[in-house]
Amino acid sequence: MTNPWAVIIGPCYTRASLARVLRWTEQEVVDAAATLDLLELDTIEGKMLYPAFQIHDGQVIEGIKEVLEVLSTGTASRWTWAQWLNASVDDESDQQSPSAIEQLRAGHIDDVILDARHTAWSWSS
Repeated sequence: MTNPWAVIIGPCYTRASLARVLRWTEQEVVDAAATLDLLELDTIEGKMLYPAFQIHDGQVIEGIKEVLEVLSTGTASRWTWAQWLNASVDDESDQQSPSAIEQLRAGHIDDVILDARHTAWSWSS
């Protein structure tokens, strides 16, 4: 049976594999996660995973820190943040709109931050 989170979040890096991709040390990965420069997910087994969707062409996607900071005001659940970032939703015309992470990749940082504010507000209500 497939873990539903694996389907929702997609592939993830370990700390070591992400450090290799970014050409960082593992401590730099830890520090970046602590300051929300990266999304880090803690598994039930105590392993730290880093969703691959936040990396593009060997770099952290621009705007991820700002979005994570906003989402953190609504819930502390990083798994919820990951789901919000990677899920596509149907828009008003029943067409699937790009996920927040796809919008960030396309450079629509301000739009994603605005959506994150609305979402964080609803989570905290």
